[in-house]
Amino acid sequence: MLNNPGSGRFAFVDAGDAARRLGVDRITLDNWVKEGRIKARRGVGRESFFKASDVEALYNELNPTSELAAAVAMDEQESASGVVTTEPTRKKQDPQMRVYLRLQADAKWFDISDEDIRFWYQQLAPDGYERNKRNVEHTIKKLQYIVSLIEDGQQRAQNS
Repeated sequence: MLNNPGSGRFAFVDAGDAARRLGVDRITLDNWVKEGRIKARRGVGRESFFKASDVEALYNELNPTSELAAAVAMDEQESASGVVTTEPTRKKQDPQMRVYLRLQADAKWFDISDEDIRFWYQQLAPDGYERNKRNVEHTIKKLQYIVSLIEDGQQRAQNS
């Protein structure tokens, strides 16, 4: 490691340290570089270096804050039980932040290919079909509602 993370604008870590910080092996890190999930900077020879800030950002993406993780766990528990509530179960976080965090988490779908989804499905046990179907249908309804609100807003802005 050349510098401590966040210690300056030019803080870099080598590939081994980046993999350790992200909790993955070097092969996974190399795959993420190929997928464009993190950018490698070439050093002398074949050694790669990464901006510490890029490693930290990817770590935060992979390991959301405990508040976001708790919200995701609550959503999954709610979906698994089949009980869908219209009222939020927690009041600790304002609705704007909850929606923002959820959209940030859901925005990661761009890096999931149809092949990834097919593989996930092939690994899915039949007893998970119904629960996962409910989760997906619930998510689609929420996202369609958000799209309708945005479209309404765009329409109002055009008419103004």
